[in-house]
Amino acid sequence: MKKLFLYVSMLVLSFSLVACSSSETGGSDEKIVIWTQAAADHPEGKMFAERVKQYNEEHPDKPQVEIQNITRAGAGSGYIDKLNAAITANDMPDIFTLDGPDIAAYVDSGLLGELDEYMSEGFKEGFTESIIAQGTVDGKFYGMGYSDSGVAIMYNEDMMNALPEDIKELVPAADEDWTWDQFTELARKVDDFAKSSDDPAFKDYESAVSLLLPDITAGAYETGTYYFTPVLWGNDTNIVDEDGVTVDGVLNSEKSVEALTKFAKLFEEPQLASASESEKAFHSGKTALSVSGFWYVSELTSNYPNLKFKTVRYPKMNDDYDGLYTPSGSWAFVRNGQEEDEERIKQVVEVMEWLNNDEASEEYYHANGSIPTRVNSIDVIDTNTDNPYHNEAWSVLKYQVENTNKSRPVSPGYPYLSETFAKDVILKIGQNKTTDPATIKEYLDEAVKKIDIEFEKYKK
Repeated sequence: MKKLFLYVSMLVLSFSLVACSSSETGGSDEKIVIWTQAAADHPEGKMFAERVKQYNEEHPDKPQVEIQNITRAGAGSGYIDKLNAAITANDMPDIFTLDGPDIAAYVDSGLLGELDEYMSEGFKEGFTESIIAQGTVDGKFYGMGYSDSGVAIMYNEDMMNALPEDIKELVPAADEDWTWDQFTELARKVDDFAKSSDDPAFKDYESAVSLLLPDITAGAYETGTYYFTPVLWGNDTNIVDEDGVTVDGVLNSEKSVEALTKFAKLFEEPQLASASESEKAFHSGKTALSVSGFWYVSELTSNYPNLKFKTVRYPKMNDDYDGLYTPSGSWAFVRNGQEEDEERIKQVVEVMEWLNNDEASEEYYHANGSIPTRVNSIDVIDTNTDNPYHNEAWSVLKYQVENTNKSRPVSPGYPYLSETFAKDVILKIGQNKTTDPATIKEYLDEAVKKIDIEFEKYKK
């Protein structure tokens, strides 16, 4: 379920919201209309359709709900194109889905309605901390996340079993924290051994670590930001300040340089990772370790049954750091902010709660493997199946969801921020095999200059 994250089209910046009249919006019809990016025949689309069907059956005296599934094209342009056309025509649906990091941009453009004063008492608090943070802009809650995500480290068990005992001792247990320095040390030892070993586990070996950097080259910038912003988090820094628009002194801070210099050790000759790794490198036994999204679990167990993979926690950059640092976040339901009828808003939010309550969160996990966003539903994650690899992976991911998951930065300019960080910092380090702090600082300073120019329009 690998996600190619959407970028918000900024055509709304040229669209005058002042001229909008709530009486002309799509929300004026009696029925409540929902748009989702999930195809009707996809498990995600089917689970929403079933949830809506249940609502209509159990609430026959209330406005009925209609769901429209708009199939995404490529990186999701089909859905966003139709949504932007509806915005321009002042014909937005009552409820629609957005990727979490995009919420702030839509809020900044006046397109989303806040939820706090319309939700049932205590409902918001039922979401996990990272999901609440993802949906909150300037202290107001706008997005109910229906799915969460996670990233961990996986390793090839056959390769690790072939290593000498002193190297095996460097592998952490599934319930142990570790650092990027330890991760890099293990990768270096594995690489040294692999190049002199004739063990069959290494017959297709190419490099020690898979990082999915070719995805950034292909334009999936969010993959790089999602995977590697935590490199900074774990060293108590970030890619943007809490105000969502200040990058100078944050993205290019000493702590950021320090963290990325440690990350860059993976590209020190002889390289432990490559910016042009083979497709499905970890899946096909070409790398020993992988920074792996939660979707790898079902992908590996279903399509690569011969691969024995083990899972451990995402590493911290600083061993002393005790804050949130593991990557998370996903899609959310939001409401049309142009609706002004108070009674209708209450009805819309009631439907949103139905789509995002504890029961729904459990249903989504069973139907689509979605990590629950509700605190009371996390225990539905099954870690007691007949597949030990599945069990261990989900135990690690469950721990991170409950204890260390952090939402990506809330910024009205997040799409540009994400693209610039991934392409001009992470990818450059990998492609140029940059390892010295001075050059990394140059990359960060240049990225800051570009982002500052773009972000001028957001600064009040």
